[in-house]
Amino acid sequence: MNPVLSFAGRHVPAICSFAVLAGLFWWGHHTGWRLAKPEAAAPHAASEHWCMEHHVPEGDCILCKKDLGKALTAKEPERHRTSGEDIRFAQIASAEAVGKSGIRVEPVVMAAVAPRMRVTGETIYLPESVARISSRSPGVVRQVLVQVGSTVPAHAVVAVVDAAEVGRAKSAFMQAVAGRVAAQATATRVRASAEGGFRSAAEVQEVDARLRSADISLFDAEQALRNLGFQVECASLANLEPAALADRLRRLGLPEGLDDGGSANLLPVLAPRAGSVTEIRAVAGEAVEVNAPLLVVADTGSLWLSLPVPANRVGQVAIGQTVTFTASGGQEATGTVAAIAQSADQQTRLVTVWARLANPEQRLRVGLFGQASITTGTPVSAAAVPPGAIQFDGDQAYVFVRRTPSIFRSLPVRILARDGAQVAVDRLAAGDEIAVSGTGMLFSATFPERMGAGCTDD
Repeated sequence: MNPVLSFAGRHVPAICSFAVLAGLFWWGHHTGWRLAKPEAAAPHAASEHWCMEHHVPEGDCILCKKDLGKALTAKEPERHRTSGEDIRFAQIASAEAVGKSGIRVEPVVMAAVAPRMRVTGETIYLPESVARISSRSPGVVRQVLVQVGSTVPAHAVVAVVDAAEVGRAKSAFMQAVAGRVAAQATATRVRASAEGGFRSAAEVQEVDARLRSADISLFDAEQALRNLGFQVECASLANLEPAALADRLRRLGLPEGLDDGGSANLLPVLAPRAGSVTEIRAVAGEAVEVNAPLLVVADTGSLWLSLPVPANRVGQVAIGQTVTFTASGGQEATGTVAAIAQSADQQTRLVTVWARLANPEQRLRVGLFGQASITTGTPVSAAAVPPGAIQFDGDQAYVFVRRTPSIFRSLPVRILARDGAQVAVDRLAAGDEIAVSGTGMLFSATFPERMGAGCTDD
């Protein structure tokens, strides 16, 4: 192949690209890098009755025709006047343009608005309402007497554990009772003999010491049983015959009708409080250790609601304030603030507030998330407007009151209370027509020098 043609074939794309760039550079240099303006004129450009600066009919422009603006200001109601206040208006091209711009107007209604703080919450057990029940001695689970969901009274037997330590403690108690009975009989006989002159004072002191030692042994044996959870009364057991005493101790604490199998090792596990069985962690035949939770019993008739509140707003919260909670599943409950943490979380800077919720129908469950509302003050009777009706310039709030079909007065207001869907403000009366949407456009039209400064209240 011809070397010239081969070279041209390889470099033609690059040569063409370079030629296009060179032509573009030449055109830009001679046109000042400006695109030709379209021949169609901007809307209203051909009309001498259109204000191109403010985009409204020239004859109605209150910014260009100062007399129109002054006349409009003079018609302001007295309740909307404040000495030295800079009265400003936002003007839209026409009433039709107002609707197309997304500006919606509604009359003001008066209502009682209670200030409320809205936060997320999670349901948890009341600290004093949940009991994690364990065995007081190692052993093997003989029987679990309840099921999940069962309601149990306080001190009810919920499980039975076969523990060798229990048998030893009962045996030691029987020996202590027998020793105490023998020591008491000996002391009585020696004292009687001493009164007849047949015993010395030393012998009396010796039997008295043995009696005291027997009392101590019986006390130790009784405490060993009490440490295992048994309720024993020495006075009611000391006079029993050995066989009756053994039978009484074997079934000590067991519910009626439970088959003990002749074992004296059975340890009843009691519910320390009334409530519902929410969890079972052991089954019959399972070996258990001391303090290993076997069951969980909780009173779910009331729950706590954990509410993380921003540190800069927790000062609005007080004990006793009303709290309403709606779980993600739709369950609702009402309660009151019960406690406020004394410190903020070091990472989130949130302060935990706890509310006690009534749950009589057991509709709420532990671990549910949802939205909570804390009523932080008394209701305020005032103009109630939606949050979208308010724009802010720094800390100053504004609403926009319609004066003509296309002109709105930017009215500074003071926020009296917030309730999520409603905000109570001053300076408005029932029937005043205000913009409830599209207020960002009205703010920009009122304060063009501050565009970007306003934001809708959430």
